[in-house]
Amino acid sequence: MALEEGAKAGLAGTATKLIADAYDTLKGLVARRLRRNGADDEQSIALVEQANGTAEDRQTALTEQLAAAGVDDPTQQAAQKLLDLLRAAGTKYSINAPDAKGLMIGDHNTQTNTYN
Repeated sequence: MALEEGAKAGLAGTATKLIADAYDTLKGLVARRLRRNGADDEQSIALVEQANGTAEDRQTALTEQLAAAGVDDPTQQAAQKLLDLLRAAGTKYSINAPDAKGLMIGDHNTQTNTYN
């Protein structure tokens, strides 16, 4: 969850330097854990960056790989730090709607849709 939230914040361009640094730290720690457990560089990067498959498939694969590799204290602490920073920054949305049409995200929006 921390990796996913950090990626969203970083990709949206709204991350502060602290959040971006915390995300990079966590991403590096997770990739190293996966490599120690036998994943090659390309596979570990794809899992961390969530580059392949559906969101559910990626989350399941990353969860399974991390469960097999084990999560050490530094990785756990880095994940908690990132989540704390995201909460403090007011990150409140976690949305996965790749095929949505007419979708608005945010508070107090107005939208008119006309479909033919």
